[in-house]
Amino acid sequence: MYENNNYYQLVKRYPAVSRRSLLASAMLGLAALPAASGTASEKLPEKPNVIFILTDDQGYGDLSFHGNPVLKTPHMNKLAEKSVRFEDFVVSPSCSPTRCALMTGMHEFKSGVTHTIKGRDHMSLDSVTVADMLKRGGYATGMFGKWHLGKEKAYRPEKRGFDIAMTTVGDSQKPHFNPTMLRNGKEEKHKGYRTDILFREAIRFIDGHKDRPFFCYLATYSPHSPLVAPEKYVNLYNGKVTDQQATFMGMVTNIDDNIGKLLLHLEKSGLAKKTLIILMNDNGGTFGVDVWNAGMRGHKGNAWYGGTRALSFWHWPGVLKPGTVSDLTGHVDLLPTLAEIGGVKLEKGHRKKLNGFSLVPLLTGGSSPQPERMLFSHVGRWRTGSGRRHKHALCGVRYKQYHLVSNAPCAYAFCRGECRFSRRIMNGTMKGGYSTKKRAFNAKVTEPGQWLLFDVQGDLAQEKNIAEKHPEIVAKMSKAYDAWWGEVSVDWPHKTERTFEGTLHSTLDARGKPSPRYYILKLASGDEIPISQPGVHNGYGWTKEKVPQLKPFTDARVKIKALAYNETKGSKPLVVVRVTGIERIERH
Repeated sequence: MYENNNYYQLVKRYPAVSRRSLLASAMLGLAALPAASGTASEKLPEKPNVIFILTDDQGYGDLSFHGNPVLKTPHMNKLAEKSVRFEDFVVSPSCSPTRCALMTGMHEFKSGVTHTIKGRDHMSLDSVTVADMLKRGGYATGMFGKWHLGKEKAYRPEKRGFDIAMTTVGDSQKPHFNPTMLRNGKEEKHKGYRTDILFREAIRFIDGHKDRPFFCYLATYSPHSPLVAPEKYVNLYNGKVTDQQATFMGMVTNIDDNIGKLLLHLEKSGLAKKTLIILMNDNGGTFGVDVWNAGMRGHKGNAWYGGTRALSFWHWPGVLKPGTVSDLTGHVDLLPTLAEIGGVKLEKGHRKKLNGFSLVPLLTGGSSPQPERMLFSHVGRWRTGSGRRHKHALCGVRYKQYHLVSNAPCAYAFCRGECRFSRRIMNGTMKGGYSTKKRAFNAKVTEPGQWLLFDVQGDLAQEKNIAEKHPEIVAKMSKAYDAWWGEVSVDWPHKTERTFEGTLHSTLDARGKPSPRYYILKLASGDEIPISQPGVHNGYGWTKEKVPQLKPFTDARVKIKALAYNETKGSKPLVVVRVTGIERIERH
């Protein structure tokens, strides 16, 4: 049996958990009935308050409701029991891509997001977000937590439809304790654990907008690494799992406690029945997959089922009947669903661009409006400028119960993108990732154009490749993938001027202190641009390579005539920087 399935290991490690219950948990929801009988959907009350909670790097299996035998999540369990649960809900393999698709209702590649770093996590400025849409419909909009769709001023959440936006400096994963936060770009020092702070500030926002509908987007930085949690939560798991896993689980349980406090507050304030709560996670499992991955193959960063399946709970007391929905759904459905629920009419041109559809029929017991739909996943993360040659690298297609997967490295032998992992798998040297098992257990290398086909309703671990038995299904799904790839890659590279502004994240060092060093870019146009030290900002602080990387300027193909270095004491570089002399943009 595929090792990452964990079935026999769990029975051995946790004898109190029966084989029957483990198997039932692994199969939870895949044979589920719709939330209610019937085919016609009911009309929902318009303009409820909406609280959207998105956890970072919590996998589908990191929830006791989904059978995890160690992790304790009583409040999420209670929420799940009282929610409509989409059991076949597809997200992207990693963070920024999922967040972009959630915000726009389109596959992330169409909005320019193909990575989580190197400037390729910037959602295009012409994208219409959920917050833009709901704000137009009269909603107050607030965002609390991880944005990860661009750190420069024009890309930040307060410029993308949110009245109030609260993130950490540079949207960094550090620190978990006593962070400096940005509220609409202005620094605020806070004491305490960051997840607690985010929920507390979100509740303040909710209390301040009881007189009008509100949209509260609460995106935790936990349980993403670095793994740090209050001691009382870690102690719940010490001795039961590894130290790393204990901290990871402590972070999840802390989120769970905060969800419990939020639910109680809504009850006491009389808002519970007026509020739709949505709980999701952003990608496949990470540090918890060796304990429990709900029987699935894969984890964050690959296109397997375990890397792209997420929990999706929709709770609206007295309005939505709790139950499971097994129809194929995904992150791109959030925007059109909230448009219908929020009573916002989408413009015809905007509606045509969307890849998602409204889930209202499924939320109310009706049938899927698109039973023949397909959803596409691609890890992206290729070397900048090489997107076209990575068509079949770490990608997948979902259609009904089928999952089509390809893991074909590009032909370039020295590719530094995800292809290097594929090559290490081929020669058997790749270990690690989020599992202690060899990466080979999470991937099978294919040739370009070769596809693997699985029936995930009966084969969660994706052990049985049925491509030869169903060539017609492979042909149908691969043809659709070819058409999709042609659509999303048509603008690579595209020509557009781009503005980079040295916001706080680029004028402060990794410790949050003013950086005394900056460089002067002398462009062919004659302009001189001061920038902070040119490292690659990866979301965790500035990192300097052996040779300073002029990112994102070189990505933008700026003509650089000379580079001068200056150092000042006690002063910051200029805050607003406009890049000129750009010949073309090649972000992909």
